[in-house]
Order: sequence, then C-alpha cells, then structure tokens
Amino acid sequence: MSPNEAVKKALKGEKIIAKPAVKHKRPIGFDEPRLSYKDFVRYLLKSGELEFGNRRITDMNWSPKVYRIKESLIQKNQPVLYWLMGENGDSPERSFVREQLMIVKEVEYPPKWILKQN
Repeated sequence: MSPNEAVKKALKGEKIIAKPAVKHKRPIGFDEPRLSYKDFVRYLLKSGELEFGNRRITDMNWSPKVYRIKESLIQKNQPVLYWLMGENGDSPERSFVREQLMIVKEVEYPPKWILKQN
C-alpha cells in the first residue's frame, strides 16, 4: 500500500496495520529471550558519545561504566527495549535493544580501602 492510500484510509477512520520493512532473523516481541534485572551490562556507544566531534580510532566501543537493567518494554512484533540504571542512580537517556548490550559476567569493584573516604 502506498503512503497516500494509507493516509486516505486513516482519514476515513479505517484501521491500518503496518508490516515491518525488514524481516527479523530472530524471535522478537514476546518470543524474544529477555535479559534479567540482575544482569550487569555495558552499552554500545554512539560515535562521539564520550568525545566531542567525530569518532576516533582510539575511542571506546562500550560504555566505561557497568549498568543494571532498570526497565524493559515488550511489544508485539517489536524488539524488547531496555533502560539502564547505574550504581549512583545515573543512567543513559536512551533505550537499547539486546544487540546494543554486552553482558558482563563478573563485576570486580576496587578494594574497600580505596573507596573509603577520610
């Protein structure tokens, strides 16, 4: 259906169901395996997200901090979206799909004497 036909039908009050432009090669929506709220993850950085300007070859690919999953959104025929939360309550402002997240198996924190304030 062309966009013009869709607009005409929408103006008449008819229901339009959009088909995805790309067929997914994996299960999505309710069938997609989901990450747990207990998982530690890093997210894939956009170009120039940590540095200003264009991406450099020395820029990091993954976020320097480790986050936990704060919230997830599951919709029919859509990939699951995840929102992240850091230790201090800070979080990135955007959501992520599973392919943009890297699960961190072991999180090693510095010794307590380093974290201790005088």
